Amino acid sequence: MNMNKEKRTLFQWINFLIPYFYTAGITLIISWMIVASLLIGFHTWKDNPQAFLLQTESTNNSSSTINTAETAFSIIVKPFVESNFNQIIFRGLFLLFIWLLLFLTVPVAFKRLKRFKFLNLEFEVDNIEQAAIETVEISGTKARLMAYFTGDDASGRTLDFLTQSTIDFKEVLEYFLAETQLGYKNHPINGFFTYEIYNGAAPEKLYELVEESKESGESAVFNKINEENLWKKSYLVYYFPFNHNEYITVIESYSYSFDILDKYLFELLHKTISKNLENIEYMVALTDTEEDTNDGDY
Repeated sequence: MNMNKEKRTLFQWINFLIPYFYTAGITLIISWMIVASLLIGFHTWKDNPQAFLLQTESTNNSSSTINTAETAFSIIVKPFVESNFNQIIFRGLFLLFIWLLLFLTVPVAFKRLKRFKFLNLEFEVDNIEQAAIETVEISGTKARLMAYFTGDDASGRTLDFLTQSTIDFKEVLEYFLAETQLGYKNHPINGFFTYEIYNGAAPEKLYELVEESKESGESAVFNKINEENLWKKSYLVYYFPFNHNEYITVIESYSYSFDILDKYLFELLHKTISKNLENIEYMVALTDTEEDTNDGDY
């Protein structure tokens, strides 16, 4: 039983919730602009219906004579700027600009970007060469795990599970899955997953993946479309029959997407364990036969 459950980090949640906060902020600002404009329009219509459609002239005695120092530009612009309705528009646009600027800069701290550019400012956050190096390191780590599965150390560890001339396939598989889980958690893979082994029947939601694995004889992979969605998981499912038993291994992750090397790795793990078990059980059977023969001679 897999006791090491996957935990989503605070930064993953922040990265996941940023688009929702962004949308909520824009909705709130636009809603405020609409409500404030409607209230001003209602009061204007109630107090002075003519002013609702036309810019009325001031009736104050002090403004009856146009100041000679006042330019034509100020005469046109001043009423436009002093309008309560226009002030709401200006404030709303300013808030939208600040909100947009904030959410253009904040994701830089949570995303791996190759280049970020805003106005005349350009930031180089990551580059193609570094991404290529990381890809090679990840592939090399998975290759080392495959070499470990097929090596003498893994065979020796499998022999430790021998009990009364038999070895439980599921018990050995759980052990090596736990070791693989630890290897994936570390750099450079940094991929956390959980696993479950079913005998004969898997959850209904995985039915199509199980059938695909049965028909192809290979592991079936489903990666979620939006990798930042922390409510959904990516799955790797492998159906493997052994000694008249059916085993369904389910690897799932909130944050990691499975690739072709992952498919080969988990397939190799199952096949190597089954081969080691067959070899060990064959050697045990030969040993028991020799002992029975020796006892018969006496």
